[in-house]
Amino acid sequence: MRAWIEALSAAVIALVAAPGLADSTALQGDAASGKQAFLLCSACHTVEPGAAALIGPNLHGVVGRDIASVAGFEYSDALRALEGAWGDGNLDRFIENPMQVAPGTRMGMAGIADPQQRADLIAYLATLRGEGAGATAAPAPDFGPDWPTGPGQVEAGRLCNSCHSLAIVKQQGLSRATWDDLLDWMVEEQGMAEQTPEQRALILDYLATHFGVPE
Repeated sequence: MRAWIEALSAAVIALVAAPGLADSTALQGDAASGKQAFLLCSACHTVEPGAAALIGPNLHGVVGRDIASVAGFEYSDALRALEGAWGDGNLDRFIENPMQVAPGTRMGMAGIADPQQRADLIAYLATLRGEGAGATAAPAPDFGPDWPTGPGQVEAGRLCNSCHSLAIVKQQGLSRATWDDLLDWMVEEQGMAEQTPEQRALILDYLATHFGVPE
């Protein structure tokens, strides 16, 4: 079973890894493109003012904010050990390779190697300031007509789409237990952020209902 899961995951995981410059801070970022790029991040982060944290903290106002400073969020020791505030330079390095900047971080994303995409993403994050009507919200997720509505749709779509095409998910036809094993493997071996028990239950119920087989 484990060998089959590893083979399946190796076939479907396609993290962003385009070659490019090591530093994007000299590039002009496009906030509109960054807003679309943020869909990758929205599996774990909210950006609306006052919105509850997901797996990661709310990123509204993150540019210029002290590192590991969102009240009530339980940061890893690795993040708490960093000093200063998030600016273009350290945000760029962190987004490129979180584990290199903060070894031991619970950030589940391997990193974005494309410097232009990082510049765009930081430009978007920089727009997330102020309160109420002036704030820029994350785009509503659009998973396509073959991703049925229902409980767990957004949670499953964001989690799966953060690493690979949803078309691959639709083809699997796995049992709920096998989906559960696959998520365990991705957390343990691939560095995917762990879901809360409530999120895991929603995701598994959704996948088993719409893209599963009977137990």
